[in-house]
Amino acid sequence: MEELMNLQDTHIRRTRLGAPAAGKKYRWQIITFLMLLVLITAPVIAAPSDDTDLEEPDLIKDACSAFVVGKEASVDGSTMSGYTCDGNCDFQIHVVPAAKHNKNEMYQINYQGLPGGFAHTVLAEIPEVPETYQYFKAEVPFANEHQVFFGENTDSTNPVLYELTEEEALIDWHTASALALQRGKTAREAITVLGALIEQYGLNGTGESYLITDPNEAWVMEIAGLSYQWVAVRIPPDEIAPHANRFRICEVDLSDSENYLGSPNLIQHAIDKGTYDPAVHGDFCFEEAYSSPSSRLSIGSALREWRMFSLLKPSVTWEIPVAGEVTTYPLSLKPDSLKSVQDMLVIFRDYYQGTEFDNSVGGGAGPFHSPERLGIRRVSVNRPIATPSTSYFFISQARSWLPDPIGGVAWVGFDAPYSSPVVPFYVSIENTPESYRTGDFNMYSPNSMRWQIQALDTFSNLKFSVLNAEVRAAFDPIEIEGFANQTQIEQEALELYNRDGSHAQALQVLNEYSQQKGIEAMNIAQYTWYRLLAKYQHGGPSVTVSSGWEAFLNGPEP
Repeated sequence: MEELMNLQDTHIRRTRLGAPAAGKKYRWQIITFLMLLVLITAPVIAAPSDDTDLEEPDLIKDACSAFVVGKEASVDGSTMSGYTCDGNCDFQIHVVPAAKHNKNEMYQINYQGLPGGFAHTVLAEIPEVPETYQYFKAEVPFANEHQVFFGENTDSTNPVLYELTEEEALIDWHTASALALQRGKTAREAITVLGALIEQYGLNGTGESYLITDPNEAWVMEIAGLSYQWVAVRIPPDEIAPHANRFRICEVDLSDSENYLGSPNLIQHAIDKGTYDPAVHGDFCFEEAYSSPSSRLSIGSALREWRMFSLLKPSVTWEIPVAGEVTTYPLSLKPDSLKSVQDMLVIFRDYYQGTEFDNSVGGGAGPFHSPERLGIRRVSVNRPIATPSTSYFFISQARSWLPDPIGGVAWVGFDAPYSSPVVPFYVSIENTPESYRTGDFNMYSPNSMRWQIQALDTFSNLKFSVLNAEVRAAFDPIEIEGFANQTQIEQEALELYNRDGSHAQALQVLNEYSQQKGIEAMNIAQYTWYRLLAKYQHGGPSVTVSSGWEAFLNGPEP
């Protein structure tokens, strides 16, 4: 195992599989053994190759993708927020109810994460507020009862700008969104609340971006690591802002409080620390002044940004990032066409299909075009938007023409987005199905939806082009049905909401519907897992391997 772990950091001499001495008789036995070995050890030897990011913490270069969509950029007037929580994130999705609090009550900062996942070590307490709102709790809490949604990206701040030690800074990425969602009825209020907390207690971590929506506005908020500094920009209503693990805000005008918010010392702090000189740099640019040098060079971040921009606005030829060079894009763009949740799902399921960076093409993708790559030898893996390291993901809708309990919905999935269905969870539900709030990273659980999807995705890599198609064939109907029935179920809930002053019947309809869809998805996942295990025992039906793999297998030594 130690030798396998060293493959991640060592360029090894590539050795052709199925050497002549083994003979064709054993070639596919060897290949199958190696593929199974890779699947078992994938987290160790299939890490993305991104040499320009070697100075970055692993949680940054392999972390999340996100976006916000203004209400005039969507097909129906929804604002949307999308987020893939990549890495060993707490995938237990719980609903924490609203609460009233005593005058001297303290909020306990004691979140630790899941066993085997990211460890959260801050232990502290701060004053509680009189009333907190219902919210969805996970690694990064992401929704509240007032249709406020949070996506997130971990970023990297230039260390010379640090103002605090890890022991002094109290607000980490989980606590930040949890407090903002509990205390903010709108995106702007949530940002203001969080900004005040950052100015008082400081951010614990290397840097954060939050992509925040409510029924009317979409914002990007960025917070410098181990500091009291932050900035937020309102995205134009007809634009979309993609994000991929590096600071993206440039222009800042804190005198325009309608569109910009931030800490009062934001610019002066950069001047004092020497990362911004007005005489040399001209107008202040937050990402230039506050980013770590290596994060500005991150090809893993820049490629994902390029891909999102290319998919959203293909009428423009966007500059392709080059390793070792700084490539930046506008904070937001006006898409070529209005977007739906389904359109944005296509982006979350993308691994550069049809481009020169397509991870499902070439020898490294194996005989069955796996976008997750085999990892048998040192093959290039372009960090995609869709990745098997995703713990959970969602795309939300916030709608101004509907009451909050009906207007706010998150379409939630687990693991690699191309292997998972999404189901609707309304912000008013009492809780998620038990299978959506069960499991950890230390042991497979047949009762966990995340583990069921993880098992299907891992198994699919044995023959990805065939098995993933079977997985999608199982899940697509429930997903399509969910979108098709959305208007009907919401109309039913709205009629009950307007008829019943307590709104209890409307809330019951939405709660039961979300529970039903989650349970149905879990049942399909379990059935599909058992069916495919049986169908593909001993290798399953024969399929034709790709010509590219044959050439890779039988070609000359590199």
